[in-house]
Amino acid sequence: MVEFISKEKIKIKVVKKRIIKKREIKNTIKTNINDHIHNQIKKQEIWNKDTEKFYYDRDGDNFARSNCLGKKKAVYIGINYLDSNNKLIGCVNDAINISELFSRKFGFTEYILLTDDTNDERNKPTYDNIIKAMNWLVEDAKAGDSLVFHFSGHGQSVVDKDGDEMDGFDESILPSDYTKKGRIIDDDIYKILVEPLPKGCKLTAIFDCCHSGTIMDLPYTYQCPSHIEVIENDLRKAIFKKTNEVVNSIMEGNPEAISKSVKSILDGSIKRAVVNGTSPDTIRKLQCNGEVIQFSGCRDDQKSVDIKMGDIISGAMSHYLIKLLNKDREYTYIELLSGIRQYLAGKKFSQIPQLSSTRPISFKDKFIV
Repeated sequence: MVEFISKEKIKIKVVKKRIIKKREIKNTIKTNINDHIHNQIKKQEIWNKDTEKFYYDRDGDNFARSNCLGKKKAVYIGINYLDSNNKLIGCVNDAINISELFSRKFGFTEYILLTDDTNDERNKPTYDNIIKAMNWLVEDAKAGDSLVFHFSGHGQSVVDKDGDEMDGFDESILPSDYTKKGRIIDDDIYKILVEPLPKGCKLTAIFDCCHSGTIMDLPYTYQCPSHIEVIENDLRKAIFKKTNEVVNSIMEGNPEAISKSVKSILDGSIKRAVVNGTSPDTIRKLQCNGEVIQFSGCRDDQKSVDIKMGDIISGAMSHYLIKLLNKDREYTYIELLSGIRQYLAGKKFSQIPQLSSTRPISFKDKFIV
């Protein structure tokens, strides 16, 4: 039997192909421009290499810190997406191993562990269960409390709907039922985990997933491509806002706008473009009374990878963080970040782990939870 396809169906297929092709072209253009801007940011030293000077210039000693002598609570999430076409392997291992470490070494005996290898619906990392666990973590938080949030699974960049993200994208994490319930975006993560924290309360967050660099929208980001450097995220976001302008102009076929944007960015004059073209009012200034420290597996434009050690597969960043913290010694935050990066570089991984915070960090600041 011959099946005849209507003209309408053919038109729909053609339109879909054009949309997909246009999206692919746009992503390619944006990737190329992002790479160029990263190079220009590095070349023009917009990332501050003198982190101690940066710390004191920003009055780092005046920011409130937690003594971590109060209540300890934690949430650990590992999702292998067993019922999807996008399966992962090591994420459940990450959550179990991180929970074991923090319970044994740091006294976090009150915790929620969500993994998708369980038959107990209450402990599956669904959208609703993750939101419930996040709210449980911060409820009744007080000065002196220490909270930990760990997520290992899929991370994703999605188009920003409310215009608050300067790069045009919201970073997000995917629950086990994301195909039905959707993603949890950085705006929601911030509102639930960061905004409610009182002064003197500390949250340590660990995101071992793709596109996780600024997933909590914190003011300061540290990275270690070869040495420690820091950037203020409002400046970074202002710069990447220009990326979107270029891409959108190209896709809309506006030669005049393309010319202006290319002259302001791609000729390397990023600083001038930011100073002259970006109003402080357009940059969201997020406030937080508590202290938040976030470790992420990679930059927003990168992917996090797994590592196999013997028969065990786990996220590379989680694995090396555990390896360092299991040693019988104290670390500063900078030493931990540098140590993770050195391990990753030694294995030829390109991902650059990042450390973000609500306050400037000094070389002397000890890792405490």
